[in-house]
Amino acid sequence: MKTLFAMDLIGSKAVRLIKGDFTKVTVYSEDPVAKIEEMIDRGARDFHIIDLDGARTGKRVHHEIIKNIRLKVDGYMETGGGIRAEDDIKYYSELGVNGIIVGTQALEDDSFFQRLSIFSNIILGLDLLGGKPMSRGWKTTVDKDVREILEASERIGIMAVLCTSIARDGMLSGPDYEGMEVLLKMTKLPVIASGGVTSIDDVKRLKDMGAWATILGKAVYEGLIKIEEAVKYAD
Repeated sequence: MKTLFAMDLIGSKAVRLIKGDFTKVTVYSEDPVAKIEEMIDRGARDFHIIDLDGARTGKRVHHEIIKNIRLKVDGYMETGGGIRAEDDIKYYSELGVNGIIVGTQALEDDSFFQRLSIFSNIILGLDLLGGKPMSRGWKTTVDKDVREILEASERIGIMAVLCTSIARDGMLSGPDYEGMEVLLKMTKLPVIASGGVTSIDDVKRLKDMGAWATILGKAVYEGLIKIEEAVKYAD
């Protein structure tokens, strides 16, 4: 399993939100690239970088910072936020980003979703609230069945599915194990677990369940999970 260390970007700063609420922002670094270097020095290898301003506006905003982060990261790196056109996917692919997270546009535009079949590095962002997929920065309910979305993703060759439990994101309340177990049984695609990971026991349990990767965010910034310990569970 990959342990993906998360960084969310707002206003060129590294932040974390609670349940995706832009009014509940904690700033962890004024210099995101330096923060990434610090995490690498402590053993972090693989990263999950989200342009929250991009997610909110529908166009990439922090691509220069993400480019500079990619230059520092030797391992796997995925990014998302405001990626709603093929040109955005090509841009980040050319930077060497391993996984391109597409959510809103893929869920709302079937034609765009089908065209993703030409890419080999697409991660579908499946953000769930009460079992329902959400889009547009977790503000809009998507009227689609999760199983049908997963089946379509398998057909067009999506690389992996990033499943975020919105209700648990940033809450340090533990992952939605029940929901994750259901999702893992629904699809053969690699699943990235996100939302609520609070302790090293959560990391171990998600690995044992068969998650392909897990996102470590607030718990790392708050010191509840030590990078040096988490990477021991990484493949």
